Amino acid sequence: MKKTALLILISLLFIVGCSVEQYGAGVSKEAAAVKVKDVMLNPSLQGKVVNLEGIITTQCASNGCWFFLHDGSGQIFIDLATKGFAIPPKQGKKAKVTGIVSVGQAGIQIIAYGVEIG
Repeated sequence: MKKTALLILISLLFIVGCSVEQYGAGVSKEAAAVKVKDVMLNPSLQGKVVNLEGIITTQCASNGCWFFLHDGSGQIFIDLATKGFAIPPKQGKKAKVTGIVSVGQAGIQIIAYGVEIG
């Protein structure tokens, strides 16, 4: 009986620990995975849909409509509002983003279609 209870507890902790939160359309399996430096240094990526993965370093405090993503190679602005979604406070969390590379007022950015946190 104790072994069964322990196995159930371990299973629940594993499931809770591996949960992923999805926002917007979610992350594409087909989009190319790139680094921030690739987006910044490769003009041929403009207008392309890409996947990025990193840590949320700064986030819109009022309604979660944008954030900066840092992946070790650089930092980039992620616009969520253009596609009409937001995320709750997630600063310091790991995120995966699918979006289109574009040039905005602040320079090169990603217009996100979907975000996964976790």
